[in-house]
Amino acid sequence: MRATRPSPSTLTTALRLGALALVLAAGASLPAAAQIPYVYVYPKAPFDVAAAEVQMSPGTSTLRGTIAAKERKALIKALNISKTHTAGRGTVVTLMPYTKHVEEWVALDKKISRKATLEKAALKPEAASYRILTKVTDDSGGFEFTGLRPGKYFVFANVNFVESGTYLEQTGSVDTYIGGARVESIPTYTGRSYAADVSKAVTAIVDIAQDGQTVTVSITGQ
Repeated sequence: MRATRPSPSTLTTALRLGALALVLAAGASLPAAAQIPYVYVYPKAPFDVAAAEVQMSPGTSTLRGTIAAKERKALIKALNISKTHTAGRGTVVTLMPYTKHVEEWVALDKKISRKATLEKAALKPEAASYRILTKVTDDSGGFEFTGLRPGKYFVFANVNFVESGTYLEQTGSVDTYIGGARVESIPTYTGRSYAADVSKAVTAIVDIAQDGQTVTVSITGQ
């Protein structure tokens, strides 16, 4: 099945949907004047419309694979035993030509996400219009793009899952007294469980070398 390519206006909105949702969520209970004024930062590299038009024209190659995300828990991540969650059925997977403009956008997003700032990396509208969408179709996180031309592509999706676990909470202590004076205090702990909804961006750069090729990938966000 050929993946769908939305209209430019729909794409421009969709690319910023995650950032806008954060703004709305943060300011939903606040007066308009107190809402967070995010500043969008765009790549300086120009977007090559002609090259993108050629690459996104119909071809005979196929890109298929699976997509998943790992939980970001410090201890189990360090031990490389993070639990992996496959993308659920219906998860939207996006593909776009990996141009200089997109490459800079990805780098900007990574750089800005490491800082405490109101800036958000964003694509220019013309770059946003050159992408196609498909959806995960099975329980293993499987997706497929058909009718592609050779070239480098940027693939990304937001994988939603519930992260759960346990932690210890200090709920008291055992104290030792001698002659009325406390000489020792040993804390006591109770195990607590938690569950949290997580949405994790998963990305990959995929290269299709020749027309008619079928490329299979396994994409797992760390």
